[in-house]
Amino acid sequence: DTEEARQQATRPIEVIEGPLMDGMNVVGDLFGEGKMFLPQVVKSARVMKQAVAYLEPFIEASKEQGKTNGKMVIATVKGDVHD
Repeated sequence: DTEEARQQATRPIEVIEGPLMDGMNVVGDLFGEGKMFLPQVVKSARVMKQAVAYLEPFIEASKEQGKTNGKMVIATVKGDVHD
């Protein structure tokens, strides 16, 4: 149950990164092996989507105001052409 997993996790995002993604990886493996079929994959994706939607308000509430994740610096070598 998503609520039970949320209560046991330190942060709500850990539920998505942990058990939910683990479950979807199993679904992908089973589908790849031909042991699960498209209707089950679609149903699994719907359940994942519902669980994430349930967790989103808790994730937003756990964010600290004004806190950033840091800065990212991107560079390239002088004269190197990129499109």
